[in-house]
Amino acid sequence: MTAPVAARSSRVEWVDVAKGACIALVVLFHATNFWITRGYGSQAWVEFNQFLEPVRMPLFFLVAGLFASKALQRSWNFVLRSRVALMFYLYLLWILLRFGYFTLVPGASLTGEESSPLNILVGLVVPHNGLWFVYALGLYFAGAKLLQRFDPRYQVAAAVFLAIIARSLADVVEFSWTWENMAGYFMFFMLGLHAKELLFALAARTSLPAVLIAGSAYAGAVHIARETGLGEYAITAIVITLLGLAVGVLAAARLRWRPGVRAFSRLGALTLPVYLMHEIVMGTFAYGLLSHGILPAPEVVRGFGPVVIAATGIVGALLVHRLLVGTGLRWLFSLPAPLQFIPGERARPATPAAMAAR
Repeated sequence: MTAPVAARSSRVEWVDVAKGACIALVVLFHATNFWITRGYGSQAWVEFNQFLEPVRMPLFFLVAGLFASKALQRSWNFVLRSRVALMFYLYLLWILLRFGYFTLVPGASLTGEESSPLNILVGLVVPHNGLWFVYALGLYFAGAKLLQRFDPRYQVAAAVFLAIIARSLADVVEFSWTWENMAGYFMFFMLGLHAKELLFALAARTSLPAVLIAGSAYAGAVHIARETGLGEYAITAIVITLLGLAVGVLAAARLRWRPGVRAFSRLGALTLPVYLMHEIVMGTFAYGLLSHGILPAPEVVRGFGPVVIAATGIVGALLVHRLLVGTGLRWLFSLPAPLQFIPGERARPATPAAMAAR
């Protein structure tokens, strides 16, 4: 059955579905890496994650840019305090919390960031764990505000140029993967910001045939790029990602299975606590299983381990978030009150929920 043209409310719902799917894929990717470092690697899961790599984070940044325009239309002071400061505050806070926790429970760590206190200082300049996403959002809001005076076409072109330069530099010099990602993904944030009408129009015209055609085109492009080596070129990577983004938008808008829609949309509205805590939760859970020797057969762990530990990371992070907020520790996820006042602006709490409402 062809999907009807989506109303505005369903369009917002598909955005949350897309965000929820993205965060689930990110957690699954980290869960796969965790088992690999423990000797339970699975080539099938590695290939699955590699296939979705051009979509996973670009789609998240694309939908993040969809609702950034209202904030960016306000003063520099507002953007710096309610967006940039919030993201950098959360990044610094959770770098410290992760360092402390993984120092106490090193078996739960995936990145080895607890190996030296100097990693905290290095992390202020070169992010080295999953928190790079929060760091990137702070930079993206500042970058988008800096470019605001220019024609939107030039803004997007500048972001594309930055992505190409970053990819080219990474091929010839040693370059941090996090900075390469942040430079490369800025273009998708800017596309979300300036191509909002186009993206909503695409979502409104979704159908099962459209999803299948777009998905086949994406899969074909990925296969050809790998077989021919064209995937090493920045332009090819951008084209493949654009195809993947079209698949992601169409699929998120086309999903009609209500339990799945509800689950992904609810998760999409609570991505920040999952980003901040899922590695801690799933690392602790898996370390507990390993240390007590209660894992099933290795082939079972390789086949189902990433899914089980990813689900544990998501559900556990949401439960811990509810517990922490309920006990008055809201400052772990939002800017403390003394930092929220913005001179010349009507005071509103700088929280992820408030950001989504603006």
